[in-house]
Amino acid sequence: MKLKKHRIIFFVAFLIFILLNFCQAVSAGKAARVLILPFTLHSEKDLSFLKDGIGDMLSTRLTREGEVLPMNREETRQTLAELTEPVTEQSAAAAAQKAGADYVIFGSLTVLGNSVSTDACFFDVRKNKAAVTFYETGKDQSEIISHINRFAVKIAEEVFGHKSEHSQAVSAGNGARKAADAPVEETRKHPEAVWQESVKGQTGVSEPFTVSESPEAISEPVSKSAEGLWKSSNFDMEITGMSLGDTDGDGKIEIVFISEKEIFVCRYAEGRFGRVAELKERTFYRLLSVDVADINKNGIAEIFVTNINSNYSLLSFVLEWDGKEFQRIADNESWYYRVLDIPKQGKILLGQKAGMKSPFSGGVYELEWSGGQYVAGKQQTLPDKANVYGFIYGDLFNDGQEKVIAFSPSEYLRITDRGGNEEWESTDMMGGGSVYVEFPAEGSASIGNVKEMDRFYLHPRILLGDMNKDGKNEVIVVENTDMTRRRLARFRMFKSGHISCLEWEKLGLYPKWKTREISGYISDYSLSDADNDGENELVFSVITKIASILGNAKSFIAFQEISGK
Repeated sequence: MKLKKHRIIFFVAFLIFILLNFCQAVSAGKAARVLILPFTLHSEKDLSFLKDGIGDMLSTRLTREGEVLPMNREETRQTLAELTEPVTEQSAAAAAQKAGADYVIFGSLTVLGNSVSTDACFFDVRKNKAAVTFYETGKDQSEIISHINRFAVKIAEEVFGHKSEHSQAVSAGNGARKAADAPVEETRKHPEAVWQESVKGQTGVSEPFTVSESPEAISEPVSKSAEGLWKSSNFDMEITGMSLGDTDGDGKIEIVFISEKEIFVCRYAEGRFGRVAELKERTFYRLLSVDVADINKNGIAEIFVTNINSNYSLLSFVLEWDGKEFQRIADNESWYYRVLDIPKQGKILLGQKAGMKSPFSGGVYELEWSGGQYVAGKQQTLPDKANVYGFIYGDLFNDGQEKVIAFSPSEYLRITDRGGNEEWESTDMMGGGSVYVEFPAEGSASIGNVKEMDRFYLHPRILLGDMNKDGKNEVIVVENTDMTRRRLARFRMFKSGHISCLEWEKLGLYPKWKTREISGYISDYSLSDADNDGENELVFSVITKIASILGNAKSFIAFQEISGK
């Protein structure tokens, strides 16, 4: 009996020991682990010291013994070795999950002159969604600290239910900020929003890449304005490239546009877009540009897509409709593609190879269809440092002499002869694009597998033609206004843009007409018969908002009648 009693006492004691150890383990492990990634800095000055400073401030303000535990610098440094820039919500969440963190903080700080803006996110890894988002602006750099304080307070209160010691001071400041933080009406944000828009663009995957007999409507009917202007509804994406042509051989023009991952073929009819076909590329690819032209002369325009992978290798491809679906008639090609429409010559396809230590290598060649493939033909004679993007040639002076119109490396517009002898250069920068390629910086350092990279922005198109049919050629060029004035090598922030028609008048190129100023920036444009009425329009794509942790991107397509200009 005594032995049985002793066994019971031992068993109860053993259970108590196990439970105590279990509770201690739970207590020790219940603190939420937070990975704080260095903020991305956009500034004309070297503010790299802020990366550690912001991290330390957040770590100090969030730490709560037994509840919140930011990861230390060594743990964070190990995570950064495998994290590539730019940091996205997906890459930050993946890094946090691999590091065993419950939450991850990432964001960016932009300093332009005296103004600052802070854009940050506190992401819940387990729920796979943003728990707190934060965006504030300030008039000087001293406000960075108050931004970080308010961000930390917001996390403590909204996620962990705690009033921090900074709450009272922050709350007092918030009262004065409510009016500034109130949502702004869309018509006050964008002047062109008075144009009717009602249906958001939709994206998805369509396999195989087929043409629909009854195109799916992705834009409600919108009538042209009195001045011959039409605008689509907004698309939840960044339209980075656009081109037009008869892609199915029915004699009508389709509008082809791309985002970084998707290709859309659309048709305009009765005031709306109808989506004809759609293709989504693989996640580790990035689409750089798109062009449409019938280069193989079979009556059906091909779609030329310049494509790059995460290892900076070109894997471009060409699509053509076979009567049932779009097939790749060329694939994994190491060419940058660009189609030029040369007055009195027509459309030609150009190509250039990528370099090992720079974006471009060798000359620019005209590509010809021969033996079932596109092969390099005649090499183009171009000015020094010119590449396949951002130039055109033709009889600009209307004297029978061929000239080259091209962007300089600093994005001034130049006129040269074929030998590169300069005859004119603009006094102001023009162009301005957001599509870029990266390559290892000269003498770059490495942290793990991550190398320091240089960024090269691709020049936008230049168009040349007789716009008003008066027998004289004019130049069409985009002018996007960059708030950073192109001073930042890895960052551009466009606030508005317009398209100008320039005419040569003895001493230089002078504006003949221009479109209205549009908030956002113009990402691509074309002269084509978008509405199939027998007359060319100026067709352009506009990005009004880039994707961020605070919301989706926004873009639209518009066209403007140019007859009579």
